[in-house]
Amino acid sequence: MTSTYEQLLKSDRISARTRDVLEARAAFIDHPYQPRHLSDRAFTILEALTAVVLPQQPLLGRKALNLAARIDARLGGPGDGWRFAHLPPDRQAYELALCGLDDVCQKKLGVRLQDADIETIQVLLNEVEAAAIATEDLSEDHLRQWFSDLCADCVQIFISHPSVQAQLGIDAVFNGGDGPFQGFEVMGAVGSAPWEPPILKAPETGV
Repeated sequence: MTSTYEQLLKSDRISARTRDVLEARAAFIDHPYQPRHLSDRAFTILEALTAVVLPQQPLLGRKALNLAARIDARLGGPGDGWRFAHLPPDRQAYELALCGLDDVCQKKLGVRLQDADIETIQVLLNEVEAAAIATEDLSEDHLRQWFSDLCADCVQIFISHPSVQAQLGIDAVFNGGDGPFQGFEVMGAVGSAPWEPPILKAPETGV
C-alpha cells in the first residue's frame, strides 16, 4: 500500500465505517491459513483454480492475496445475497463443484487437479465455461453457473482490497468522510485532483 493511499485512509475524505472495512481486508491473515468451511480437499483444489482464474503476480508480485482463503472465510458469512436458484447454498455448491472437478480431472487425465499444470487447468475450465463438463452432483449448466460465481468472487475480493486499489489508483471511496461531503472536482479518464493517489501499475491482460 502506498504512503499516499495510507494517508488518505487516515484523512477526512473517508468515513470511519469504510475505513474500518478496508483495514479489516488488509489485516486478514492469508498465510498460514486453515480452511474453516471447506474440506481440506476442496480448499486445495480452490487454491489451484484461483491461481488460474485470476493471476495476480503482474500487479502484486510476491504479495499476491490468498483468494482461496478469503473465499473460504466468506463462505461462513451471509454472502452477498445473490445465488442461482438451481444451485445449492454457496458453501455446499463450492464443496460439490471443487471435489467433483477433481474427480473429473482424475478420470479424464489421470492426475489430481491440484497437481495439474496451468495449461491443463485452463482447458478444463474452458470446458466448464462452455457447459461441456458435468460432475456426479452438478449438471453441465449448474457447474457453469457455479464457475461464474467463482470468477465473480475472485474479482470482487481482489478489486476491493486496499493494496490493489492503491496500485491501480482507485479512489472512489475518498468522496467524503463523516463530515461534509467533499466529492470530486475532476472527472474523466485524463486528469486528477492533487490529492488523488497515482496509478502505480496498469493491469495486464487477464487481471
